[in-house]
This record gives sequence, structure tokens and C-alpha cells, in this order.
Amino acid sequence: MKVLFIRYHNIGDINTRLPETANEVKGVVPALGICYLAAMCEKYGHEVKIIDALVENLSREEVKKRIKEFGPKVVGISAMTSTFKGSLEAAKIAKECGCIIVMGGPHLNIYPKETLNYKCIDYGICGEGDYAFVELLIAIENKQKDLTKIKGLIYMKKGVIYNNGPAIVENLNSLHYPAFHLLPMDKYESVIGLNPLATMMFGRGCPFKCGFCYKQPSDKKIRFRDPVKFVDEMEYHITKFKVREIYIYDDTFTLNRELVIKICNEIIKRKLNIRWEAPTRVNCVDLELLKLMNQAGCRRLRYGVDSGDERILKEMNKGVNFDQIFNAFKWTKEAGIETFAYFIIGYLHDTPESMIRTIKLAKKLNSEYTMFTIATPYPGTKLFNDAVKEGIIDKDYWRDFTLGKKVDRIPYLVKDADKWIAKAYRQFYFRPRFILREIGKLRSWDEVKKKIKIGINLLFRFK
Repeated sequence: MKVLFIRYHNIGDINTRLPETANEVKGVVPALGICYLAAMCEKYGHEVKIIDALVENLSREEVKKRIKEFGPKVVGISAMTSTFKGSLEAAKIAKECGCIIVMGGPHLNIYPKETLNYKCIDYGICGEGDYAFVELLIAIENKQKDLTKIKGLIYMKKGVIYNNGPAIVENLNSLHYPAFHLLPMDKYESVIGLNPLATMMFGRGCPFKCGFCYKQPSDKKIRFRDPVKFVDEMEYHITKFKVREIYIYDDTFTLNRELVIKICNEIIKRKLNIRWEAPTRVNCVDLELLKLMNQAGCRRLRYGVDSGDERILKEMNKGVNFDQIFNAFKWTKEAGIETFAYFIIGYLHDTPESMIRTIKLAKKLNSEYTMFTIATPYPGTKLFNDAVKEGIIDKDYWRDFTLGKKVDRIPYLVKDADKWIAKAYRQFYFRPRFILREIGKLRSWDEVKKKIKIGINLLFRFK
């Protein structure tokens, strides 16, 4: 069977956490989720293609032309709630070509019925779709009427929508390498990374309960890959695609210290020439581990610091303190690893004083990279529920957004949040100390061009 996956433009993403500047310059990296699905489909003998309209900047007409040229029977599309309008347009385009449409992603975990009410969407996948998707393909091929045994499937029968419950992959080692060979790998880049680049996953699941983060069904069960197999994949990407940098997409890469040590030792043993970065938490690192990670090629760690105010950190349910924050950044820099710090501006109950503390903390930590995002209460989060209780947000906002009834941005949780985030960027990036440090670090013309691009965007957006 011919199967196509589409990553489409983020049309109507009015609720993005990121300022326009960051969205414009951050670059596009390979879509890991759909590449895992594509690999599973190939494993089961299907002919598969991927259209990445985002990285190739394809128009609606160009996407439709490619769909017609390939002639797939089934088209898979991923969706997040905030970018659902773009996913919906992709579904409409594919449906016009006579395809069966399957939609997955975090959005389906929250609004399965609302999503399947659109006539252009035939099936949904709840949870991890790696196996659920191929089981659905078998059912379609065999014209199977009983779909109740396909874990993760959402479908409509005689006007009634059924949800078989979320699917979770127990054994991550059973998954094939993501099908990057179906992508235009030369087009992907990060404004702060080396190119070519690839994305990888070591573990799935997250035990932490930050108030602004949507918890997916898969978060309930923490699972990891075999460290040796993980490094096997690293080596494969280096050999096959000449990858120079790898982005690890776990929620908290260093959650299992011993497994990370095994990964690092395996990279060192094989003498792999690769740089990599990963997200983690300030309470999940120590100096000894960080030094080993640097020796194994770790170039950058991303930390969600989120606030410089103790009261707001408790509101966020972060479960960390300032000693842990300062130690983690001190140790990371001492180990020779760059830091990327994330902060949230305009959280529920944020005040001018607490936001000033956040900006001051960002300047004190003085990371190589810092991102400020506007607090956005996504559906299913504690932040959303708290904002609804306080009457700031309509409880049906995201449902109405999904159904096309809401066209305005979700309200800011504090007054002038957009102005505060502009202030944060100006105060952090336009410091002489920061500018001189960055100039001193430039080592290539490629780095110069990237820094100029970032600087121009920041200057004209936040002047």
C-alpha cells in the first residue's frame, strides 16, 4: 500500500509561546515522530513517502500536486492543538485527492471527538502510533470491520466515535531507525547548531509534573532504549547522512544517570566524531556526569529554569530550588558545555517584580543562549485549569479553537505580557558584556552569518 506522511505549515498558530523573532530564525529540524512511523510502515512492506512542506516551503498547490503524483491510499498527519489549523488544511488537501486520512499527535489525546467530527479526517491515533498505525493499515487492506482491538485507534462507526484508549510502545528497542532517507536532509538546519543535523530519542515518558506542560498518556511509563543500540543509531546517522550534530529530543535526557554514563562511554570507545545536545533538568546533573558528557561530545544542554521568583517556581510545580539552578549552570560551564536557558514570562500571578527577578536571573546565569516564552495555558495543563478557575480563560477556548469557533489568541495571563517579553530579550541580548563575548567566540564565516541573522531580527523586533 502507498502511504504518505505530511508535515505542513503552522497555519493559524496564534497561540505560540515563542515571539515572532524566534520562530523566524530558529530553523527546521527533521520531524522525528513521523519518521518513526514511516520506518515502521516500510518494515511492514508499504511504499512510503514524506512531504515536509515546512522545510521545503511548499505551497498548498505544490503539496496537492505531489500527493497526486504519488497517489497514496493513506495519508498520516500529526497535530498539536495550537497548530491544528495547519494540520487540518493538510488533511483537506489530501482528502481532495481521495486519500484516507489518519491524524495523530498530542492534539488527539485531548480532542478526539472534536477532531473526527471533521469529514476530512477518517481515523485518529491516541498515544504512541508506531504500531497502532501499521495495525490500522492491515485492517484497511483486509477491509476489517472490527477495529476494537487496535489499541490507540479512534474511529467513527454509524455516527458514533469510539476511542480504544492510548497506545504505548513497551519496548523502544523494537522500533526501527527513523526514516530520514525519505527527507531532504540537506535542507534541515538550526541557527545555533552544526549542519547536517539529525534528531534522536533515547527515552520516552516524564515523571515530572510542571504546571505548564501537557502530560501525554505515554508520560506515565518511563522507558529507555539500550545504550549500545542508541549509539549504533548515532553511528548510522554519521555514516549515512554525514551528520555533524544530533539533537536528542527526550524530555529529560539525564533522568537515568547510569544509562547516560553507558552511552557516553560507548561514544568515547568508538571515537565517534559527533556533537550532540539534549534537554535536561537542573536537579538531574552533577559535575562528574557533565565532564563525561562533554568528553563524549555533548555540546549544549537545555535547561528549563522558567522563573527567577521562588513563589512562581512553586506555582509552576517545578520541584527545584535556586541552589540547584546555580550549581547546574556552574557545573555545566565548568565541564565545558554550553547552556541554553528557558524562561517563561507572564505566568499566572506573575507581577512586574517577579518578572524583573526572572530577567535578572537570566542575566546572572549568562547562558550562551536564552529564550523567553510567553506563558500559554495549553489544554489539559494545571496552568490552564487554574486560569479557568480564576476566570481569565474560557474553559471551552481550546475546544472552540479546534472547531474553528475561536479565532483570537488566548488571553495573556498578566497585563502586557508581550511587552515584558520584548523587554526581557532587549535586556539580555543587547548587553555589551554579552555582545563582546559572542564576538570573541566566532570561529567561522558560517557562525558570523548566523549571529548576524539573529542580531538583526532581535534588533528590529525588540528595539
